[in-house]
Amino acid sequence: MHWFFALTEDSTAFRQYAEMIMVAVHTARKFTSLIPHCIYDGGENDFTGWLVKRGVDIVRHRSFVRERLAELGRRKENPHLAAALSGAFSRVELPDIVAGLEGAGRVLYTDCDVIFVSEVVPELEAQPCEYFAVAPEGKQDDYVNMNTGVMLMNIDRLRESLPEFREYISKNLAELERESWDEAAYRWFYRDSDGPLWDRLRPELNWKPYWGECPGAKIIHFHGPKPFQRDHIESTWPELKYLTGGAYPALVERWTELLAEAR
Repeated sequence: MHWFFALTEDSTAFRQYAEMIMVAVHTARKFTSLIPHCIYDGGENDFTGWLVKRGVDIVRHRSFVRERLAELGRRKENPHLAAALSGAFSRVELPDIVAGLEGAGRVLYTDCDVIFVSEVVPELEAQPCEYFAVAPEGKQDDYVNMNTGVMLMNIDRLRESLPEFREYISKNLAELERESWDEAAYRWFYRDSDGPLWDRLRPELNWKPYWGECPGAKIIHFHGPKPFQRDHIESTWPELKYLTGGAYPALVERWTELLAEAR
């Protein structure tokens, strides 16, 4: 199964997110049979060299909303907005990006900040997925407020609605900021009068550290505070402190060990 993640070189936290990708790729190679692809907006550097050495396909791509995000950033006096967010919106265009790629009828997309703990492909291949399948975000049983940090995507079905979805995002970009940008776009667009159209992934496929220990977790997702933020939560990101309980400290230590291995 093909696995995609995205990064933009001119984002202010490029180096930190590159390190999170290194851990994600290292653990995917170590524990799964996933085929990794990096959707990348940027130039050659030591990070792209690292990807090439580990057999990661680099897909050069700039998000369709990059310029609109830059315009919104200018209005908000935030020059970093486009670089920070355009990578995440790249998942929207996966139906076009994978066109012609063999075996890409169904793909996995994750954010950069994940650790693979065990094999996921057999479960994902058996998972119902009409459009996409996702796990909850805050509460483990809340599939309305889902999280797009781990998405199993039915490429053929999503391709059917892609033109309309692109247009929807372009017209509603400022409104999407009120909730969670690209995640809000999926939450708002893919629903009908009966409710959400997405299928349900088990929480163990998108396990959040603040939920606590979970021996059966297959994908750990550092939703909220990232590993590199650990030592500066109180001084710089106090709004994230409530998410640093549970297994967060222990998993950050494990992540640090995995980064050393990945290097």
